Amino acid sequence: MRTTFLRCSAVAAVVLPLMACGAVGTPEEPAEPVERTVVTLSWVKREVSVLTLERMFAETGSEEVLGNTDELSVERLLESGAARPVEGGEGHEVVLDKAEWRTDEAVNGLRRLDGALGGVMWANEVSWCGEAVDGETFVNAYTEEFTKAFDTHEEYEASIADYVDCGEGRP
Repeated sequence: MRTTFLRCSAVAAVVLPLMACGAVGTPEEPAEPVERTVVTLSWVKREVSVLTLERMFAETGSEEVLGNTDELSVERLLESGAARPVEGGEGHEVVLDKAEWRTDEAVNGLRRLDGALGGVMWANEVSWCGEAVDGETFVNAYTEEFTKAFDTHEEYEASIADYVDCGEGRP
C-alpha cells in the first residue's frame, strides 16, 4: 500500500506542476482579448421593425401608419425617441441614430420600445413587396429565416436593409 501511495505521489508531483503551467494539453490564450459581438434576437427584430417602420412612413405616410396604431404604442414610440415629429413640417420621421433614442434600461426602455414597434407592425401592412401582409408577419418571416445566420451587427444591418427593400436578405 505504501509503494502505491509513493508512486501516485511521484506521478502527482510531476503532472500537477505541468498542468498548472499549462504545458499539458491546454490551448494558448490569445495575447489580446478577443471581443465577441453578440447579436440577440431582440436586436434583430428591433432592427427589422425600425427599418420597416421607416419604409411604412415613406410608402403610406406617417400619419396613416400612426393613425392605425393604438395610442399607447404611438406614445411609447415617441417617448423612446425612435420616431419624432418632422421639424418645420408635417408628419413624423423615424430616428435611425440609436444614440438619440431615450431607452433608459432603468425604465425598461428597450422593452417598451419593442412593444411599441410590435403594436405598429401588428396594425399596419407591408404592401411594397408584392402581396400585402401585416408588418408583424413581415418582421417574423425575416427573424425565422435569418436567426443566427450572421455573426455581426454589420452583416445583419446589410441583410435587413436588403430584405426591407424586397430583396432576399442576402447581401
